Amino acid sequence: MGETGVRELTDSLRTIAEDFGYPHDAEAADLVRFDRVAAEAIHRSMNITAVEASTRGVWSFLAIVAMPDITQWRFPNRNIERWIATDLTRHMFSRLWWQATTFVVVTDAGNDYSLLRSLSESDLNQITERRSIAGITPLARSIARVSIGLDSGDSRRAVFREAVPRLRRLMAFVDFATLSDDQLDDRVRAVFGAASSSVHRHG
Repeated sequence: MGETGVRELTDSLRTIAEDFGYPHDAEAADLVRFDRVAAEAIHRSMNITAVEASTRGVWSFLAIVAMPDITQWRFPNRNIERWIATDLTRHMFSRLWWQATTFVVVTDAGNDYSLLRSLSESDLNQITERRSIAGITPLARSIARVSIGLDSGDSRRAVFREAVPRLRRLMAFVDFATLSDDQLDDRVRAVFGAASSSVHRHG
């Protein structure tokens, strides 16, 4: 990504941030909405491969040199992981690119990011911060599709917390990468159904 590309991305993200309150303090909900829009913009602008996206220096440069003001606005607590890309799932910009890459659906009309937009911050964290799951993109997308039908609130989060370990245990016996979308959704739906029953039984 050259100097012109960095400048264009910076201008784009700053404009998006302004729509959600930048440079003033913003509500948590507005920051999450910024993340969703910014993820799409980053994914569209940065024509890079997953291998290139694993280069930590690129992301650290964007946070520290190109857009420190936006990084500080989005994460005022100065958590070092948001600035220096030691963990790509938590860095200010790399996490957004990976989220968009994981949940985008490529159609004849272009990239469809509606699946990403439908996920709460808690949902995203449950999926993307667990590498064994996020590393299998079709599985991550299936979890997202199934989770859309869950009730909102504390019960939803509890079901997610119960379902994810169940899925990880199942991965020892099932190669999710070889399943079709329908087969994946059936498997994931069954796991979430069992998790929901367990949560409500012990709740």
